Amino acid sequence: MSKSEYPRDSEGSPELIPKDHAEAMRRFEAVRTLDSAALAGLEKRDLLLAWWSFFWLEAALHPDDVEIWPEEVADALPLAVEAFRRYEAGEIKDGEYYPAEAVRHRVLHERARARRSQPLPPQHHKADTSET
Repeated sequence: MSKSEYPRDSEGSPELIPKDHAEAMRRFEAVRTLDSAALAGLEKRDLLLAWWSFFWLEAALHPDDVEIWPEEVADALPLAVEAFRRYEAGEIKDGEYYPAEAVRHRVLHERARARRSQPLPPQHHKADTSET
């Protein structure tokens, strides 16, 4: 994907945005099985890398709706609890807790991927007036 299709240099926290699905999975998997004490001990950057990656993977979810997240993402609840704890304590700013840039970039990533996978429409040639 070209930089114009997937800009990582926008405002916000571009270093937190995964470049693709594999990177997002790797970041999230690094913390997925940690207990609450281990999550509390994570450096802020490591927590945010996992948090933003989770929302890159699950772009339809929102941090404020954690009570109604589907069962399929239950393994992310400890991460959500820790992120919220830090947000409430002022350790994480609004723009870090609400990873809208990660969601936006996931949407752009999917659009670019869809464009690449669609065949080009057939080329139509205008008939030369001498041919009609």
